[in-house]
Amino acid sequence: MDWPEAPLILGSFVQRLHRFGANVKVAGRNEYCHVTNSGRLRELLRPGAKVALVDHGRRSQPLRKTRYAVRLAFYRGKWVCIEANIAPKLLKEAWQSGRVGDLRDYDRLRAEVPLNAHTRFDFLAENSKTGNRAWIEVKCVTLVDSKGRGFFPDAPSERASKHLRELMALAKKPKTKCFVYFVLQNPWGRSISPKEDTDPVFAQTLRQAGRSKVVLRALRTRVGLKSSEVENPIPVLL
Repeated sequence: MDWPEAPLILGSFVQRLHRFGANVKVAGRNEYCHVTNSGRLRELLRPGAKVALVDHGRRSQPLRKTRYAVRLAFYRGKWVCIEANIAPKLLKEAWQSGRVGDLRDYDRLRAEVPLNAHTRFDFLAENSKTGNRAWIEVKCVTLVDSKGRGFFPDAPSERASKHLRELMALAKKPKTKCFVYFVLQNPWGRSISPKEDTDPVFAQTLRQAGRSKVVLRALRTRVGLKSSEVENPIPVLL
Protein backbone atom coordinates (compact mmCIF):
# COMPACT_ATOMS: atom_id res chain seq x y z
CA MET A 1 0.00 0.00 0.00
CA ASP A 2 1.13 3.51 -0.76
CA TRP A 3 1.15 5.81 2.24
CA PRO A 4 -1.94 7.97 1.67
CA GLU A 5 -0.59 10.99 3.52
CA ALA A 6 1.80 13.61 2.23
CA PRO A 7 5.52 12.63 2.25
CA LEU A 8 6.65 11.38 5.63
CA ILE A 9 8.66 13.80 7.76
CA LEU A 10 12.06 12.70 9.06
CA GLY A 11 13.00 13.24 12.68
CA SER A 12 15.39 12.11 15.41
CA PHE A 13 13.94 10.14 18.31
CA VAL A 14 14.60 11.68 21.72
CA GLN A 15 12.63 9.89 24.45
CA ARG A 16 9.67 7.55 24.98
CA LEU A 17 7.43 9.24 27.53
CA HIS A 18 4.75 6.57 27.85
CA ARG A 19 3.17 3.84 25.73
CA PHE A 20 1.63 6.18 23.20
CA GLY A 21 3.76 9.31 23.46
CA ALA A 22 7.35 10.36 22.76
CA ASN A 23 9.54 13.37 22.13
CA VAL A 24 11.03 13.59 18.65
CA LYS A 25 13.27 16.31 17.25
CA VAL A 26 11.71 17.61 14.04
CA ALA A 27 13.32 20.46 12.09
CA GLY A 28 15.39 21.38 15.13
CA ARG A 29 12.44 21.45 17.54
CA ASN A 30 11.31 18.92 20.15
CA GLU A 31 7.79 17.73 19.28
CA TYR A 32 5.44 15.56 21.32
CA CYS A 33 4.45 12.73 18.95
CA HIS A 34 1.96 9.89 18.98
CA VAL A 35 3.55 6.40 19.14
CA THR A 36 1.30 4.09 17.14
CA ASN A 37 2.24 0.88 18.93
CA SER A 38 1.88 -0.19 22.58
CA GLY A 39 4.90 -2.53 22.42
CA ARG A 40 8.19 -1.75 24.12
CA LEU A 41 10.09 -1.17 20.85
CA ARG A 42 13.32 -0.65 22.78
CA GLU A 43 15.62 -1.72 19.97
CA LEU A 44 13.84 0.61 17.51
CA LEU A 45 12.91 3.73 19.48
CA ARG A 46 16.24 4.53 21.04
CA PRO A 47 17.72 8.02 21.56
CA GLY A 48 19.09 9.38 18.30
CA ALA A 49 17.31 6.84 16.07
CA LYS A 50 16.04 8.16 12.76
CA VAL A 51 12.25 7.98 12.47
CA ALA A 52 9.67 8.91 9.85
CA LEU A 53 6.50 10.69 10.92
CA VAL A 54 3.03 11.28 9.56
CA ASP A 55 2.29 15.00 9.63
CA HIS A 56 -1.43 15.37 10.32
CA GLY A 57 -1.21 19.14 10.23
CA ARG A 58 -2.64 21.42 12.89
CA ARG A 59 -5.03 23.22 10.57
CA SER A 60 -6.60 20.17 8.90
CA GLN A 61 -7.25 18.27 12.14
CA PRO A 62 -7.49 20.83 14.98
CA LEU A 63 -8.93 18.30 17.49
CA ARG A 64 -5.82 16.10 17.43
CA LYS A 65 -3.59 16.30 20.50
CA THR A 66 -0.49 15.56 18.43
CA ARG A 67 0.47 16.87 15.03
CA TYR A 68 2.93 14.04 14.32
CA ALA A 69 2.70 10.25 14.61
CA VAL A 70 5.68 7.89 14.40
CA ARG A 71 5.19 5.41 11.55
CA LEU A 72 8.69 4.14 10.70
CA ALA A 73 11.96 3.61 12.56
CA PHE A 74 15.33 3.15 10.84
CA TYR A 75 16.96 -0.03 12.14
CA ARG A 76 20.22 -1.59 10.91
CA GLY A 77 19.94 0.20 7.58
CA LYS A 78 16.28 -0.59 6.85
CA TRP A 79 12.93 0.95 7.66
CA VAL A 80 10.62 -0.83 10.11
CA CYS A 81 6.93 0.06 10.30
CA ILE A 82 5.88 0.35 13.94
CA GLU A 83 2.29 1.38 13.23
CA ALA A 84 0.23 -1.55 14.46
CA ASN A 85 -2.96 -0.80 12.56
CA ILE A 86 -1.13 -0.98 9.22
CA ALA A 87 -0.87 -4.78 9.53
CA PRO A 88 -4.60 -5.52 8.91
CA LYS A 89 -4.62 -3.10 5.98
CA LEU A 90 -1.69 -4.93 4.39
CA LEU A 91 -3.43 -8.29 4.80
CA LYS A 92 -6.61 -6.92 3.23
CA GLU A 93 -4.67 -5.50 0.29
CA ALA A 94 -2.91 -8.84 -0.22
CA TRP A 95 -6.29 -10.65 -0.11
CA GLN A 96 -7.75 -8.27 -2.67
CA SER A 97 -4.91 -9.07 -5.06
CA GLY A 98 -5.23 -12.84 -4.50
CA ARG A 99 -1.87 -13.21 -2.77
CA VAL A 100 -3.15 -14.91 0.40
CA GLY A 101 -3.60 -18.55 -0.58
CA ASP A 102 -5.66 -19.61 2.44
CA LEU A 103 -8.22 -16.88 1.80
CA ARG A 104 -8.77 -17.20 -1.95
CA ASP A 105 -12.01 -19.15 -1.48
CA TYR A 106 -13.64 -16.23 0.34
CA ASP A 107 -15.21 -13.48 -1.74
CA ARG A 108 -16.14 -11.15 1.12
CA LEU A 109 -13.95 -9.71 3.85
CA ARG A 110 -15.50 -7.63 6.63
CA ALA A 111 -13.32 -5.67 9.06
CA GLU A 112 -13.66 -5.19 12.82
CA VAL A 113 -16.43 -7.76 13.22
CA PRO A 114 -17.74 -8.26 16.78
CA LEU A 115 -17.95 -11.77 18.15
CA ASN A 116 -19.73 -10.63 21.29
CA ALA A 117 -19.94 -7.58 23.54
CA HIS A 118 -16.33 -7.98 24.63
CA THR A 119 -14.45 -9.19 21.54
CA ARG A 120 -14.08 -8.15 17.94
CA PHE A 121 -11.76 -9.72 15.40
CA ASP A 122 -9.87 -7.96 12.64
CA PHE A 123 -11.75 -9.73 9.86
CA LEU A 124 -14.52 -12.16 9.04
CA ALA A 125 -14.11 -13.76 5.61
CA GLU A 126 -17.14 -15.32 3.93
CA ASN A 127 -17.88 -17.43 0.89
CA SER A 128 -21.26 -16.19 -0.36
CA LYS A 129 -21.95 -19.44 -2.27
CA THR A 130 -21.01 -22.10 0.29
CA GLY A 131 -21.63 -20.22 3.52
CA ASN A 132 -18.12 -21.02 4.76
CA ARG A 133 -16.64 -18.48 7.14
CA ALA A 134 -13.21 -17.65 8.52
CA TRP A 135 -12.46 -15.56 11.59
CA ILE A 136 -9.12 -13.78 11.25
CA GLU A 137 -6.92 -12.03 13.80
CA VAL A 138 -3.88 -10.03 12.64
CA LYS A 139 -0.84 -9.35 14.81
CA CYS A 140 1.79 -6.71 14.03
CA VAL A 141 5.36 -7.92 14.65
CA THR A 142 8.38 -5.62 14.81
CA LEU A 143 10.80 -7.37 17.21
CA VAL A 144 13.61 -9.29 15.44
CA ASP A 145 16.81 -10.62 16.97
CA SER A 146 20.30 -10.76 15.43
CA LYS A 147 19.56 -14.18 13.90
CA GLY A 148 16.50 -12.95 12.01
CA ARG A 149 13.96 -14.49 14.38
CA GLY A 150 10.84 -12.42 14.82
CA PHE A 151 9.02 -12.52 18.14
CA PHE A 152 5.54 -11.67 19.41
CA PRO A 153 4.47 -10.12 21.69
CA ASP A 154 6.87 -7.30 22.49
CA ALA A 155 4.94 -6.64 25.73
CA PRO A 156 2.59 -8.87 27.79
CA SER A 157 -0.85 -9.14 26.20
CA GLU A 158 -3.76 -10.88 27.91
CA ARG A 159 -5.94 -9.70 25.04
CA ALA A 160 -3.85 -11.68 22.54
CA SER A 161 -4.21 -14.87 24.61
CA LYS A 162 -7.95 -14.31 24.96
CA HIS A 163 -8.29 -14.03 21.19
CA LEU A 164 -6.50 -17.35 20.76
CA ARG A 165 -8.80 -19.11 23.20
CA GLU A 166 -11.86 -17.73 21.45
CA LEU A 167 -10.54 -18.76 18.04
CA MET A 168 -9.94 -22.31 19.27
CA ALA A 169 -13.59 -22.50 20.34
CA LEU A 170 -14.84 -21.02 17.06
CA ALA A 171 -12.76 -23.42 14.96
CA LYS A 172 -14.84 -26.34 16.29
CA LYS A 173 -17.99 -25.01 14.61
CA PRO A 174 -19.13 -26.36 11.21
CA LYS A 175 -18.14 -24.43 8.09
CA THR A 176 -15.81 -22.30 10.18
CA LYS A 177 -12.07 -21.81 9.99
CA CYS A 178 -9.89 -19.58 12.12
CA PHE A 179 -6.60 -17.90 11.25
CA VAL A 180 -3.96 -15.88 13.02
CA TYR A 181 -1.76 -13.86 10.68
CA PHE A 182 1.48 -12.43 12.04
CA VAL A 183 2.47 -9.54 9.77
CA LEU A 184 6.18 -8.92 10.21
CA GLN A 185 6.84 -5.24 9.54
CA ASN A 186 10.58 -5.55 10.12
CA PRO A 187 12.35 -6.60 6.88
CA TRP A 188 15.17 -8.29 8.83
CA GLY A 189 12.92 -11.10 10.07
CA ARG A 190 12.84 -14.64 8.64
CA SER A 191 10.43 -16.41 11.00
CA ILE A 192 7.97 -15.78 13.83
CA SER A 193 7.95 -17.36 17.30
CA PRO A 194 6.23 -16.59 20.60
CA LYS A 195 8.36 -14.53 23.00
CA GLU A 196 8.37 -16.87 25.96
CA ASP A 197 10.11 -14.61 28.46
CA THR A 198 7.81 -11.66 27.76
CA ASP A 199 4.47 -13.51 27.86
CA PRO A 200 4.67 -17.22 28.79
CA VAL A 201 0.87 -17.49 28.86
CA PHE A 202 0.61 -16.34 25.26
CA ALA A 203 3.43 -18.69 24.23
CA GLN A 204 1.68 -21.67 25.81
CA THR A 205 -1.69 -20.67 24.35
CA LEU A 206 -0.23 -20.20 20.87
CA ARG A 207 1.26 -23.68 20.96
CA GLN A 208 -2.09 -25.04 22.05
CA ALA A 209 -3.77 -23.18 19.19
CA GLY A 210 -1.21 -24.58 16.77
CA ARG A 211 -2.16 -28.10 17.85
CA SER A 212 -5.84 -27.31 17.39
CA LYS A 213 -7.69 -26.29 14.24
CA VAL A 214 -6.48 -22.68 14.34
CA VAL A 215 -4.24 -21.97 11.34
CA LEU A 216 -1.11 -19.92 12.12
CA ARG A 217 0.49 -17.96 9.31
CA ALA A 218 3.17 -15.27 9.01
CA LEU A 219 3.86 -12.76 6.25
CA ARG A 220 6.90 -10.56 5.84
CA THR A 221 6.57 -7.06 4.42
CA ARG A 222 8.75 -4.70 2.45
CA VAL A 223 8.79 -1.25 4.05
CA GLY A 224 9.84 2.08 2.62
CA LEU A 225 9.29 5.82 2.94
CA LYS A 226 6.61 5.75 0.23
CA SER A 227 4.85 2.43 0.77
CA SER A 228 4.68 -0.99 2.37
CA GLU A 229 3.44 -4.29 1.00
CA VAL A 230 3.32 -8.00 1.76
CA GLU A 231 6.41 -9.65 0.33
CA ASN A 232 6.31 -13.39 1.09
CA PRO A 233 5.19 -15.96 3.67
CA ILE A 234 7.59 -17.02 6.42
CA PRO A 235 7.34 -19.89 8.93
CA VAL A 236 5.76 -19.78 12.35
CA LEU A 237 8.10 -21.71 14.67
CA LEU A 238 6.59 -22.86 17.94
